[in-house]
Amino acid sequence: MSILSNFSETLAELMLIYNLKAEDLSKLIPIERSTITRHLEGKTIPTLPNAIEIADFFECSLDYLFCLTNKYEKKKYLPCPPFSLAFQEILKSNKCTRYRLGKDIKYPNNTLIDWFYGKRIPRMDNVIKIADYFGCTLDELVGRKSVD
Repeated sequence: MSILSNFSETLAELMLIYNLKAEDLSKLIPIERSTITRHLEGKTIPTLPNAIEIADFFECSLDYLFCLTNKYEKKKYLPCPPFSLAFQEILKSNKCTRYRLGKDIKYPNNTLIDWFYGKRIPRMDNVIKIADYFGCTLDELVGRKSVD
């Protein structure tokens, strides 16, 4: 299955469990109904900030939201740091340079520099690829920590 279909199915399942329609969810989180509908139809993958909003609302991990684990543990999460800070920390804790990461996963250096300095945020497919490279969860990669 693709990242897009995995996310779409998990979102639909969570909305069914919570008895929500796209319109209901859009009133509860700062994401437009049309965007939620496109996610449910499998037309778009969420941005990282939107994925975090959705995961926070349903109190689930990003890994669960993208079917990287089938374990749904309800948890409340602290606000995430900016991606650039979390990215800098994961590089440092893994003793990895941007250059090495770029070579290994074949990303252009200018893209990694933009992520490192907060000029851009990676797409979710890139976040998943980086988490896989470092062998960590999506939540660990983006600095998302549970309250408990």
